[in-house]
Amino acid sequence: MKAVFIDDYGAVENLRIGEAPEPRIKPSEILVETEFGGLRWGDVMARNGLPSRARPTPFVAGQEASGVILEVGPEVRGWTVGQRVMVTGQSCWAKRVAAHPAQLTAVPDRASLAQILAYPVNLRTAYYMVYTWAKVQEGERVLLHAAAGGVGLLALQILKRRFRSVEVVGIASTEEKLDLLRAEGCDHVINRSTQDYVAEVLKIWGPKATGFQTGGALAGGVDVSFNGVSGDTLSTDWQVIRKRGRWVIYGYAAGRGRLDTAPFGYDGITVMPFSSIAWQGTADFHAGSEFIRDWLDREPLIDPVIHPVEDVVEVQRSFETGGTTGKVVFRI
Repeated sequence: MKAVFIDDYGAVENLRIGEAPEPRIKPSEILVETEFGGLRWGDVMARNGLPSRARPTPFVAGQEASGVILEVGPEVRGWTVGQRVMVTGQSCWAKRVAAHPAQLTAVPDRASLAQILAYPVNLRTAYYMVYTWAKVQEGERVLLHAAAGGVGLLALQILKRRFRSVEVVGIASTEEKLDLLRAEGCDHVINRSTQDYVAEVLKIWGPKATGFQTGGALAGGVDVSFNGVSGDTLSTDWQVIRKRGRWVIYGYAAGRGRLDTAPFGYDGITVMPFSSIAWQGTADFHAGSEFIRDWLDREPLIDPVIHPVEDVVEVQRSFETGGTTGKVVFRI
């Protein structure tokens, strides 16, 4: 059967389309015939051997896919042949995947198999960002890096659909992406390719109070920065975050960078390096699941860009360098 392999850790050219053996399910497993595979940042990390290179290469790539159940193990209850599902885990970019029921999400009737890939993982992260980590409040100002990405776009939608008075400035790399942000209600947009985002944010809201400036006044800047890129922005974000503001760092798309807290030591900024992994199985995890179900039932859904899986090298290279928009999906 067709599958995408990682032949070795490192360069994107190590991805390859090949033939994998047909999976045989255990009595406790389900066999899914996939139609689409979703791309997320964890796929780039896995290709680069992060956080570990313990898994021997070559192996089948991909951490999420969607399709239809072909076979249900005799010990499995609550799932049926023909049911549409999303699979998360390892080795998902193959035409058939053996999965434990805990890895499956049922696809609601109003969502397509391509659309569903934008939600159970990416929307959970966006939910945590807004509600669990930053605890955004009405009337606050938010800076959103990579606002046109798979997670960023959903965070923007939450902030503009579920709040009345949160003001958002979104950063993206092309005019096409900025147009998308405007269409989603983003209050201010910044093109990181042509503009200095720090200068632009301070133009919008004025300079922040910093250092020994006291008296409780917040002045300019933003209450929250959602930063999924890191890299050089770890040395600049503090310049636009208000005193007592929150700085959520949830990704490293631009590299790990270095964080020196000394320049903003008197500003009382809460720095939060977060990952969804730490919240699995918690009350917030279950609240996020309910939020996702409600969103899929009520909200207009994203139509992701669909690429042939044969273009996986080119598309993942573009994704890694910020050249894609929204959720990226492969037709397997």
